[in-house]
Amino acid sequence: NGSEYSFVTDFLGGSAIGYRLGSGSFNYPDTDEYVRITGEQLREQDGRLSLRLNNQLEEVIYFDAARLLAIDHPQPIEVYPNERLMPGPPYPEFRIYPVSGPRAPAAARDDRGEDILPLIRAVDRQYPEGFDKLPFKGYAREHAIELDLGKIERRGRVLLLLTAWIDYADSTSNLAASQAGEKLTPPFLQVINSRGEWQTVIPQMGFPAGLPKTMTVDLTGKFLSGDSRVRIVTSMRIYWDQILVDDSNASGPTRITTLMPASAVLRWRGFPREYSPDGRKPLIYDYRIIDPIAPWKAHRGNYTRFGDVRELLLTADDRYVITRNGDEIQVDFDARALPVLPRGWKRTWLLHADGFGKDMDLNSARPETIGELPFHGMKSYPHDPRDRYPSTPRHLRYLDSYNTRTVRRSEGR
Repeated sequence: NGSEYSFVTDFLGGSAIGYRLGSGSFNYPDTDEYVRITGEQLREQDGRLSLRLNNQLEEVIYFDAARLLAIDHPQPIEVYPNERLMPGPPYPEFRIYPVSGPRAPAAARDDRGEDILPLIRAVDRQYPEGFDKLPFKGYAREHAIELDLGKIERRGRVLLLLTAWIDYADSTSNLAASQAGEKLTPPFLQVINSRGEWQTVIPQMGFPAGLPKTMTVDLTGKFLSGDSRVRIVTSMRIYWDQILVDDSNASGPTRITTLMPASAVLRWRGFPREYSPDGRKPLIYDYRIIDPIAPWKAHRGNYTRFGDVRELLLTADDRYVITRNGDEIQVDFDARALPVLPRGWKRTWLLHADGFGKDMDLNSARPETIGELPFHGMKSYPHDPRDRYPSTPRHLRYLDSYNTRTVRRSEGR
């Protein structure tokens, strides 16, 4: 926005305007996600659209590809991607949902009967948290929220927009919980069937990725009776800040223009200051205040050298921009390649990024080193003896020419 940068979003909880591609037991996840950015948050300056991808946790992040999608659509409509984090396949397919006038449910309560509607009406850092927490990070007793969607139009699409953040379980908490006989139950969704019973219709609903983010859940064709109540059940610590329902069946023309990076430069930035405006979690970031050091270590190994890295972000080909905490990539896109907006239209952005990530939890695999390098075809991590990072001449040249910034000890900068 002009010459100032603010933190638009946190993709998976650890990168500001960027990805935390994994956390804890999600050691080496392959992340391929679309992140929504409004037209007010990202604006052209001097013919460029500029994003900064900042790694600020005790993690190594492997950025493989990035592109920017401009979604042009009529003014009264908002658009959202089919986006949520899934514990396993099938993963969400790319889809754009037009939305018009989404509203809060008619009623909402937790499984203790407490009215939670005031907590989920608006994005205000107020959220239901009356569930019982287990003594393992990210774990709770299985609990539910019940939403009465009121009178909804069944003949068209019915969509939930859920804005929330998640307290991730890490590898150590997963190990401790498994030893105690506990397990995580990712969210699943139930409706009332013709017998008046709760019945699961979405066994894997997905969950928000990291810090506050809006996910979509399509309920079209999922209702089994005239009852418009739904029930979301989980044992994860998920904090629902806002839940809206859209049954407008909004439609209309949309135009998608894909921009590839015009330039991408890797450099050292430091650590945007974390703070809480109200004493509550989650913490947010102030990019105007940069701390030079952080109270954690860096993975050992060869990181990508500073400078031009555009070539590495053009395709998902297992040639990564390997970043340590404190690194930042400035990715610029050519705004002059965009078509003129028709009168009465506006533009919403989706940043599409692909990559992997790894933390330093002692109970994660290879927790202190950059290697073994991940790759999209791997079947397990650590790699199976027959499973290896590509050794083509192109990949070998990449390793020799780009990954020359060596950290030999697991220590701060």
